[in-house]
Amino acid sequence: MGYWGLKSYENDDAHDALDRAFERVHGELYDELTDDANPLTLDQVHQRLASAETLAAALDLFEDEAGSDRALWDEIDHLGYAGIVVRHAEFGVDIPEDIRSTALAFLENEAIDWDEPAKRERLREKEIGLLKSAGAG
Repeated sequence: MGYWGLKSYENDDAHDALDRAFERVHGELYDELTDDANPLTLDQVHQRLASAETLAAALDLFEDEAGSDRALWDEIDHLGYAGIVVRHAEFGVDIPEDIRSTALAFLENEAIDWDEPAKRERLREKEIGLLKSAGAG
């Protein structure tokens, strides 16, 4: 399913949308910061550059791939969307209420069979708690 971890954003679709969004919003600065010669980790770069603009761009790019009709999305699409929102909430970006509530609904209704269900459940609950406390400021 294109996953390398248990966090909602550790999947190919969310990762690709995040990467392309940071590139779209920050251009050359993002390229410089993610260059192998730069000592910053990708998490540190995202922490530094995350904003309402990168959130909007990532969701826009994600919907370009998944389709704009969310009724046709599968569980992986739901998780990718939620992952983009969670990632921005982790970095302190204010999350608009409509986006936050959609991501929460996707996480609260998650029905994916995980290889490590207990670990995923703990992370899912942590992500839900983060989103519940991440309303727009």
